[in-house]
Parts: sequence; C-alpha cells; structure tokens
Amino acid sequence: MEPQFWHERWALNEIGFHQVQFNPLLMQFWKAVSSAATPGTVFVPLCGKTLDMVWLHEQGHPVLGVELSSVAIEDFFKERSLPVLGRPYDDFIRFENNGFQLLAGDFFDLKPAHLNQVQAVYDRAALIALPEQLQARYVSHLLDLLPTRPPILLITLEYEPTEMTGPPFSIGEERVADLFGGAYTISRLAARDVLDEHAGLKSRGLTGLTEKAYHLKIGR
Repeated sequence: MEPQFWHERWALNEIGFHQVQFNPLLMQFWKAVSSAATPGTVFVPLCGKTLDMVWLHEQGHPVLGVELSSVAIEDFFKERSLPVLGRPYDDFIRFENNGFQLLAGDFFDLKPAHLNQVQAVYDRAALIALPEQLQARYVSHLLDLLPTRPPILLITLEYEPTEMTGPPFSIGEERVADLFGGAYTISRLAARDVLDEHAGLKSRGLTGLTEKAYHLKIGR
C-alpha cells in the first residue's frame, strides 16, 4: 500500500475499517498482557483515530500512536474535545494532550528513542493493513524499535484470501509465527467469528471472517 492510498481514504472519509466501539478482545485480554503494577506507555502503530486508545487511557496508560494521516489524528482530538496543535518533531508532526501523544508521519521513520518509554504494544490495525511484501519489513522495524521486547497484544483477521483482496489482509497463525516467532513466545488467546460485524467486508464476497488475539511475550 502506498501512503497516498491511506491519505486519500482519510481525506474522503472512506474509513470503513474504523470501529465505533472498543474491541472486545482488547477489553478481555489486556490485563493478562500488560501485567505491570504501574500502567506504562502503550504504543499503538498505525493508530488512525481508534477508540481503543481511549480505553487504554482509561486503564491508566499514556498512549503513544503513529499514523500517516494528520486528518485522523486531528479528528481523534476533536472528537474528544481536546484542543491540540501539531508541532514539528523530528520527521513527524506531534499532537499531544491529556496523556495522548500521536505522531503524524511514516511508521518506518520512527527511531528507538521515540519509543524509549513504551512498556507494551497494541496492534489491531497495523499488521492486517499491510500487504504480504510489507509485513516482514514492518515487524523487523517494530522489533528494532523495541530492543527490550515489551509484551504485545496482536489482533488479526483471517479469511479465505481468494474471496477478497485486502486491506484488511488475512493473517494466519503460521504467518504470525513466521513473523514474530524468532523474537517472542506466541500464545493464541482467542478466536471469534466476526463476519456479521463487518457488513462492508461481507459485501465484498467474504463467507467467513475470524478475529484472533495473540499474546506475544518473552519466555513462557
């Protein structure tokens, strides 16, 4: 996916991927993934304006997000009635208020120093947004950014790839293992049928859609 694709989607408000409620798997499993006594900063890659950042903030976490589209970020703050002014920050424009720090720019321009306070990662919409040829690059860069290997809650979608061309892209369990298995122990937490929750994807020809949650951690 070229960056222009996502800029156009946000500019035209063609954001069927945006969920209007908190993700159930996030609410069910986050406590098990992020077990630190003091809630630390959570990194949300390709964050858009997801409401899941609000839920994480309500649990006491500062939230750091990165998103190509400044439109998405400005909408997030506007919808929370939080005044914000974007300021240059390295290769990004930084928007910050009330425990949310959202960076407008390219994920691949992030440096480890940008994430040095991160204690956990929540990926619901990043990996599945990327075609196969970019997935390994994304994971490699994410691991480079996080040398201390904080825990990750990864949420994916699976469907028969012959039925639809992404995004979102189907990510199977073997693919998760291929991408993250060298750095993390991977535990599948849950799988649920979500086809009826995604009418737009159903209309594109899908006959089945499964959402899965994984806990990525160091050790057993």
